[in-house]
Amino acid sequence: MLKGNVVIVEDQPNFRKGLIKMFEEGQIGWNVVGEASNGQDALALVDKVKPDLVLTDIRMPVMDGIEFVGHLRKHYPDLLVIILTGYKNFEYAQAAVRLGALDLLIKPCTEQDVMQVMNKASERYYEKYAQQQHLLAQRILQQDQELRAALLNLPSSYEAMRNMDELLLSKELWLLQLSSEDLAHKNYGKSDLSLLQFAFSNIAEELLKGCGIPARLLLVEHDRFVVVAGKPGPDESFIQAVQDASLEYLNMRVSVQAMGAAPSYKQLAEFYEQFKSSGTSSESDGRRLDKEAGTGSGMTLSLNQAKVNELEMKLMSAILIAQENALQQLLNQLLIDLSHQSPEDMKIQALTLSIAMLGTIQKQFDPDGKEATARIPTDMPQAHWTVEDVLRWADAQVNNFLFLFNNWQASKSDNVIEKATKYIEEHYNEECRLTDVAAHLHLNSSYFSVLFKKATGESFTRFVTRLRMDKAALLLRNTDMKIFEIACAIGFDEPNYFTNVFKQQFQMSPKEYRNSDIKIGK
Repeated sequence: MLKGNVVIVEDQPNFRKGLIKMFEEGQIGWNVVGEASNGQDALALVDKVKPDLVLTDIRMPVMDGIEFVGHLRKHYPDLLVIILTGYKNFEYAQAAVRLGALDLLIKPCTEQDVMQVMNKASERYYEKYAQQQHLLAQRILQQDQELRAALLNLPSSYEAMRNMDELLLSKELWLLQLSSEDLAHKNYGKSDLSLLQFAFSNIAEELLKGCGIPARLLLVEHDRFVVVAGKPGPDESFIQAVQDASLEYLNMRVSVQAMGAAPSYKQLAEFYEQFKSSGTSSESDGRRLDKEAGTGSGMTLSLNQAKVNELEMKLMSAILIAQENALQQLLNQLLIDLSHQSPEDMKIQALTLSIAMLGTIQKQFDPDGKEATARIPTDMPQAHWTVEDVLRWADAQVNNFLFLFNNWQASKSDNVIEKATKYIEEHYNEECRLTDVAAHLHLNSSYFSVLFKKATGESFTRFVTRLRMDKAALLLRNTDMKIFEIACAIGFDEPNYFTNVFKQQFQMSPKEYRNSDIKIGK
């Protein structure tokens, strides 16, 4: 799961350690990457670890919180800040607002108070992350255009030339070419060719990631892709993998050729032409497919890739905000939007949605998964499919995603219930309220109540009562403790009330139970 990084600045060691423990043991959704006892030390720490959030006290030695946040605003104007203060007065609240604090946390504070504020911080962090990803996607689109123009010897600005020289520095290039014979045999039209290009690009990119190769893949012409990779670039295992996967998923052969060290921007077109001309592509087939694919096919592919990232962010946000039915509503809307696409665009958009869902599964549900092509569906929309075929396929992909999501949620819930029952076992002889257990787990009490009943099949109160009665029965059968002593030992202050509750569960009084032959659990 996506988690932001937080630095905690607090001069009281016990309170600071308590906060850190809460973050580390709970489900707050943040990683503690540093701690400091004053603002001066915290400034150096922030420079070093670059957190997404700072949680800072106001009153501290050496440099107090107000001065510390003032420095942060000069150097990190967009950094999220939450102010801790034990002083409930307008002056500090006003100073915090003036410095752009996201919220105030008044000491002493409960775990629920911390959870509430941190949930607000999480929502803001997700918003910022989505914005950053959008800006990154825009930069990548621009760079793709500039690089494609350089390879095809199209006019470019001076700024683009300079950017490309920086991008190509210490890189090596590889040429991936789809079989012109296979393309001609399949007789692809424009929309079908775009679908093929999109599918192949995702296969190649996933395999590059799986090999741990920092690289970018660019569609230059209808059947030719260029990989710009750091050194060392792809090896024989990648070449074999991309050829095998292309045959398995697309029934398409592909050749992979090492082009060598990337030249300067000005020499790039001539360099590319040498390797292009050494290929086996049929020029007549190439001209026909180029015409059908359209001159903007490379840009279209880049936009489709950007759409995948955008959909992943939407899916991730729906999951992380944890609002009931938010994910289902989003997916329903995406299916509705898909049904309104033209038949030509529908296949690509369906594949885009599928790849985004598989990417979310890989990142959110199974981050340790090692399958290199995990983001590629085992079957893909085919050229001959009707609109109804595509919609049925997309609906099946969505249902599979929801199935995996529900399993993931259940695994998380199982862990929560396991911790809850352990806590109850250790505290059943105390007051042991639902709010106490929910706070221990850093969960909203209403949400925990619903989750607990769904997992155990009985309400929290009924579960605790049944456990206490079972413990009482055990003591009645195996000790000589008096009835009032047993009542006190399992958390009942009033023996008569204990007797009434016991009779409701076992249909006999505690005394009758002790004198009977009934065994606990029978």
